[in-house]
Amino acid sequence: MRKIKGKIFFIPKKHGYRKIITYNQSDSDIELRKFHVKIASLLYKRVLPSKFAKAYIKNRSIIKNAKTHMYNDIFIMFDIKDFFQSINHNRLIKKLYYEINLNNRKKLSMVSCSDIIKSCSISNRGLAVGLIPSPFLANIYLKDFDNILYGNLKKLNLKNIMYTRYADDLTISYKSDTPLKIEKIEKIVCENLKKFGLKLNCRKTRSINLNKSNHVKVTGINIIKMFDNYRQLSVGRKRKDDLYNLAIKISKKNFKEHKENEINKIKVKGLQSFILSVEGEKYEQCYSENMMSVIHDLGYKSLKQLIDNI
Repeated sequence: MRKIKGKIFFIPKKHGYRKIITYNQSDSDIELRKFHVKIASLLYKRVLPSKFAKAYIKNRSIIKNAKTHMYNDIFIMFDIKDFFQSINHNRLIKKLYYEINLNNRKKLSMVSCSDIIKSCSISNRGLAVGLIPSPFLANIYLKDFDNILYGNLKKLNLKNIMYTRYADDLTISYKSDTPLKIEKIEKIVCENLKKFGLKLNCRKTRSINLNKSNHVKVTGINIIKMFDNYRQLSVGRKRKDDLYNLAIKISKKNFKEHKENEINKIKVKGLQSFILSVEGEKYEQCYSENMMSVIHDLGYKSLKQLIDNI
């Protein structure tokens, strides 16, 4: 059975750190990575993902996740505590065996399914974040949860009830011309998570009423309520300021090392591509006259033109 040796590092997050494991350059890890690429391809071909899952799936994203809820008024956001680390292997092996063999003549054995799970783990519980198949397997683990939870939410008879899951972030929304049932919804979520050996990170639970606020952030994307209840998506001012400042710094050649400059060129183009996918070219309307005059002094009509010529 293949086992990861890998490199372990920690990425800071709002409350603590996230443990990430990556493949190293040893022969065993190189072979394991090749194996994981094949497994990920097999999962993509054979397993139909939950329609409620928006992460780690082709043609789904945080943008589509936010758009699902765009014209609702009441938003409730939940976070699953230690999701990847808490996944039960026996339950996942059985679910993987069922999903990967559904409507397929060439069956994968239970032993093979067990080997796949264990190759993505460093203990007898959970999946290692950073390994290629882990996100696919995590979605498989919660496929039944997604369907059951939505079925339970529909029974509440809330107008235009919507549910999506982006990895461990759950978003539930509905229109405000029905009674508020936030506590009832939280109870339903907790009861269903418990069946899968999971629980909520209660300090991350939050609710927003767009009748009292003009915006809500859903997995990093802002839904803005405009006049006449028109809605639009925004990446937020900080991301746009970060894009502007980095682009100007590159244009003025304020990096000492060539390698650092090249890395930041890739970064700024990627950030602009993301912002354009959410807001389009109108994102530049947020910049002041003084900020735009700096761009004009550098010989460009717009920030997009400047970045395109970097």
